[in-house]
Amino acid sequence: MKLITQWMVGLALLCVSSLTTAAAPGHEDLSSHQMSVRELMYLDTALALEHTKARLRQQRVGQDIAENAGQIAQSGALKLLAIYGVGKKLLAEVRIGERTHIYMRGQAWAVGMKASPSSYRLQGISGSCVHLKREEEGHTLCLHPGLWGDK
Repeated sequence: MKLITQWMVGLALLCVSSLTTAAAPGHEDLSSHQMSVRELMYLDTALALEHTKARLRQQRVGQDIAENAGQIAQSGALKLLAIYGVGKKLLAEVRIGERTHIYMRGQAWAVGMKASPSSYRLQGISGSCVHLKREEEGHTLCLHPGLWGDK
């Protein structure tokens, strides 16, 4: 970040100095100004590319950490938070450990989840209950009846 700030200050000083010399007649010709602009564009492009590559590297590291945390979070307390939708277009929001997952009726795995033996698989959504299965262990989670009439 410090490198980017230093580069931006240098760029600003270069622009100001080129503007002041351009205002004075006879100091520099058009071709030297064009070359300066090309050089600035090249430096700006190189800096943007470097910044994007660094951000992608951080993103990859973050994805690896999230995948590992996702595998760890597949165990823990199960809680059905909500069921949304109408008819066959139902979504169930389930908290597994510390993470919240969204299951769609007709899709076995939670949204964004990869198939793995340690993940909970949706068996079905019926009424106010969700049926999940992991390996050979089945779980039925239901909404608390007191939550229905308060709205």
